[in-house]
Amino acid sequence: MLRSLADAHLVEYRDGEWHATAAGVCAYRKHDEYASFLNDLADAAPILAALPTETSIHEAFLAGSTAHIAEENVPDAVLDPMLQSIREASLVRGFAPKALVGSAMDFYDAAVTGDAYELELVVDGDVFDQLYELQPQETREAVEDPDVTLLRGPIPYAYGLWIVDDTDVGIVVYTEKGIQGCILNDTETAVDWAVEQFESVKDTAEPILFRGGRNTV
Repeated sequence: MLRSLADAHLVEYRDGEWHATAAGVCAYRKHDEYASFLNDLADAAPILAALPTETSIHEAFLAGSTAHIAEENVPDAVLDPMLQSIREASLVRGFAPKALVGSAMDFYDAAVTGDAYELELVVDGDVFDQLYELQPQETREAVEDPDVTLLRGPIPYAYGLWIVDDTDVGIVVYTEKGIQGCILNDTETAVDWAVEQFESVKDTAEPILFRGGRNTV
């Protein structure tokens, strides 16, 4: 084994001992990163399995992530890490292709908890209409809040996404029956990926405004 590594210039024998070469150290680090990524992917797999097969989640988001899978008896509790990550934040951005009314209100309440906050959220048109129908007063307050920007538009992704102060990001995956789970990450590469996803959705969305008691765009 060591001879094969030596032939590949990954180790060398000197002073009576085997030592890793510069190439060997690099190979070890890459192997370690790959093994760690596979562990992160395995943890997230039960959540990602609920997404359509054509959905692509970049490895930049999955590497270094933490997965939270919903428990059958208390599925909504899986959102606690998400709510904790946005509570007291100064800036929260995200998009929601679908949402449970209860969790949507919890998200909004958590995002506007601090003394100074800014919320920028893109929702699918049907999601907003549902929220307005079921929670008209709360939805109107959100639209009229000067520190909240609500937009509606097509969302080509099957997951919800949020970004907290450019330091923490996450996605939430829904099923027909509720919430499958959420995945969080605080690495710079994950944040960069999430910002790119958000901006691509925001570019095709328009602000939600109220006129004559009705919501229009």
